[in-house]
Amino acid sequence: MRVQDIMKQKRRVVHTILAQRTVEDAIVQMTEHRTSALIVMDGETPVGIFTERDVLRCHVAWRQRLFRDMPLSEAMTHDLIVAQPDDLASSAMAMMIKADIRHLPVVEDQQIVSMLTISDLVKHHVGELTAELHYLQEYIEFSRQERPAFSKSMFDLPYKLPDAHVRSVNKG
Repeated sequence: MRVQDIMKQKRRVVHTILAQRTVEDAIVQMTEHRTSALIVMDGETPVGIFTERDVLRCHVAWRQRLFRDMPLSEAMTHDLIVAQPDDLASSAMAMMIKADIRHLPVVEDQQIVSMLTISDLVKHHVGELTAELHYLQEYIEFSRQERPAFSKSMFDLPYKLPDAHVRSVNKG
C-alpha cells in the first residue's frame, strides 16, 4: 500500500504557522486545532515543523524564558523529513522510526498536502497483519478439511485391485 492510500483514509488538515510567531502562539494554535504539530512557514515556503516534543525541548533548554518571548524560528525543528504520495507506507514508517519522528508531512508538487502520524502508519500496518493472519488461518483450516488423513500405510489402498490385474502382476 502507498502513502496516498492512507491519505485517502485520513483526511487531516495540515495546520501552519509563520516562523515569525512565538512559541506561545504555536501552543495556542495547536490547542485550538487539537493538533500535535504545525508546519512552520516563511511566506509560502515550509521551513520546519513545531511539535509537542519541541515544546518540551524549548522549555528545558530555556527555563528562564517565557514562551511568549521565544521566537518559533529558534524552537522549531528545522530539518523537515517528508514523504511523497507514491512512497510505500512501509518505507514511510521505516523512515519515521529511523528518524525517531511522529509526524510526517506529505509533499506533492512542492506543496505539503497531508500530514501522517506514526499512529496512522502503525494502525495501517496492524490492519494488514491482521488480514494476513486471517487469510493464513483460513488457508490452514481449508487445507485440513481437503487433505485425507495419512494415518494408514501407503500400501493400505482404499479399494482392491481387480484379481486379473493382480495375477498379471504376480505372473511377471
